[in-house]
Amino acid sequence: MRSSRRRSSPRFLPLLLGLTMLVFALLQINDPDPLIWVTYYATIACACTFAAYRPLHRAVFLALAAITAAGVVLTLPGFVDWLLNRPTSDLWAPMSTSRMYIEHSRELLGLLIAGGFLVAAHRLATPPAHRRSS
Repeated sequence: MRSSRRRSSPRFLPLLLGLTMLVFALLQINDPDPLIWVTYYATIACACTFAAYRPLHRAVFLALAAITAAGVVLTLPGFVDWLLNRPTSDLWAPMSTSRMYIEHSRELLGLLIAGGFLVAAHRLATPPAHRRSS
């Protein structure tokens, strides 16, 4: 007996993730360092979109994951400073050079979101037998 629920296309979620990352990239145009963030988010958007049609090559996935991890490591001290020593409301405050922890916290959160999207798109595109802990 067939289920009455329609199954969504397996491409839908990676395409949605890619579109979301494209919006993230466009929102970075007015960032203090737009070249880095527009490029990063656009690359993740491309990877998610590609994953809607075929699995990402393992080396591409690992390279993007390594870039994301390096970004997390670089921004983690500012995030920890904000988390332990600053008011929570500072995250929404305007950026200034005297409060770099705000920028680092925002960047870390963006990296975590992008990294999660990358992993989700990769796992959705890769058949379970081929995942090998990636």
